Amino acid sequence: MILVLGGTTEAKQLLERLIEENRHVLVSTAYKFAADYIPKNPLVKHISGRLDCEGLQVLIKDEGIKVVADVTHPYAIEISKNAKEACEKTGVKYIRLERDPSQIDDLVNEGDIYHAVSYEEAAEKACKLGEVIFLATGSNNAAIFKSEADIAGRKTYIRVLPDGGSVEKCTELGFTEDEIITGIGPFSYEDNYKLWKRLGIDVVVTKESGIAGGFAEKLHAAKDLGIKAVVVRRPVGDPEVLRSVNEVVGIMQQLATPGV
Repeated sequence: MILVLGGTTEAKQLLERLIEENRHVLVSTAYKFAADYIPKNPLVKHISGRLDCEGLQVLIKDEGIKVVADVTHPYAIEISKNAKEACEKTGVKYIRLERDPSQIDDLVNEGDIYHAVSYEEAAEKACKLGEVIFLATGSNNAAIFKSEADIAGRKTYIRVLPDGGSVEKCTELGFTEDEIITGIGPFSYEDNYKLWKRLGIDVVVTKESGIAGGFAEKLHAAKDLGIKAVVVRRPVGDPEVLRSVNEVVGIMQQLATPGV
């Protein structure tokens, strides 16, 4: 059996290909609602919840996993680290598929763009650039932005996944109900444009999430609205990372027979 980690656009594309290849797949996502976006097929089994290294090792052994395909978000550093370590300890092949960062350099040269290498730097820059800030960076680093915004007296909105944990985390940090926007990306140009115009946003903070992550749509909407964008640079990844679903499928064809 193949273990696919992640609920990204690329994970769904990989699943569709593996089904065509008649592969048995176990899909692990952090959130339960991701099941709505996973292809319904007898070959596919889904589990949800965060797994540490030890939990992944148990899962690999119990499910007879032969290959682990890590297709988590480029910024989900911890799960990728745990998955790689778990594979090393269990002797299972680890494959990392990460969305292609190509064309990003062209995109970030358009509009009023400011780069940051950390969330702390992004928070500081955003608060200096405008009065009403929109965070498209998720809930994991919300505390950094909330603290900086409160000190600077800035109004801050945040868009997070519609799970109880993310919303509760933001509420505990002091975000009001109207400041918490829920939704599942990637979001279209129209989604971003209409929302940011309605809220009166003048600074957007986003990750360098790539074409599949709706990065272009965010930058284009910001540009057309005259909004400044602070882009958190993507963390340096594994040099052996694969960039296409075809590459991953090709390796799996060599490692596992169909139906396994």
